[in-house]
Amino acid sequence: MAAISLCETSLANLKKRLMDEFDEVKSSHLTEALASSLGFRTNAALKAAMTGPEADRPFYLLDSERFLFRLTEFGYPVDPTDLEFDFDIWHKEYGVIKTVPTSAYDIEYRTPRERAWRNLMVCAVNAALEQKLFTLRPGDDRFDDNMREGHLFDFVLPSGLPARGSVATAGFDELAVHAAVNPKGDRLREHGAGFAAGDVFGTTWLERRVGAWLQSTPEGFRCRKPFLAELANLEVKPQGFGDRGKLIM
Repeated sequence: MAAISLCETSLANLKKRLMDEFDEVKSSHLTEALASSLGFRTNAALKAAMTGPEADRPFYLLDSERFLFRLTEFGYPVDPTDLEFDFDIWHKEYGVIKTVPTSAYDIEYRTPRERAWRNLMVCAVNAALEQKLFTLRPGDDRFDDNMREGHLFDFVLPSGLPARGSVATAGFDELAVHAAVNPKGDRLREHGAGFAAGDVFGTTWLERRVGAWLQSTPEGFRCRKPFLAELANLEVKPQGFGDRGKLIM
């Protein structure tokens, strides 16, 4: 899977490429299918979301299967499960970024603990993006962290639990992201804070140089038993980035 920002130029260039790839499909149908791939019911809804300066606009995941399925609804004989078509093939062009590294195919979040870590970190990065502390563009950091101590921000999990995050520049366009549930002060800035940071504590690195994804590091995750099932069962979708990849050393 890949992602793209909601910018007129990027989307127009991607559509031109799609017109070459699907030359039998009407332009208006491609427009609607592209909107569907981004999670919008109609192109009008997509247009309504394209507001504000382009540099501030969020990235959205491009769902290839949803794109093809929308074309079938228009009557075109395409297979929505066709693995030969994926927006990822254009991840270095048209403003498209990669969200699934090769290493991601070897990673599964099988246990409740791994799923809880994944959900907490996705929520933390989503919240930081919504608060415009950074974007998924390489080096586009907007938080105040001159000493690399970690910029603190508060957010609420979908279940209603209070949480706090910390984000710091890690070099090579990566970000170090920490998160705690029922946080205790600013201890979550420390990489190994554990329960001193809160009832739940997790860390990750967000890759942004060659794509955008979480580096999977559930090993240091700490979660008190009463919160494990609640976090593991959250339904949360990354806002334009991938949720797995090996740690980059």
